[in-house]
Amino acid sequence: MNTTTLKQVNAKLKQLPETLLEEVERYIDFLTFKHKQDTEGVSQAHQDLVLNRVKEGGKSVDAFEMLDELENE
Repeated sequence: MNTTTLKQVNAKLKQLPETLLEEVERYIDFLTFKHKQDTEGVSQAHQDLVLNRVKEGGKSVDAFEMLDELENE
């Protein structure tokens, strides 16, 4: 991602109300997970677990941390 794109995204994030920032964070976690799934092949059980946590909302999901935990099981 180039510097211009990052600046545009940051400017848009600054304009969002605080209540939507958590939703954006969950979506970014989901996209990160999806990318990792596409590049590394994550089992269906792990996919379902992450997707359910993203849909449930609440506490933000850190996809990298969650995948690390799943890999260590």
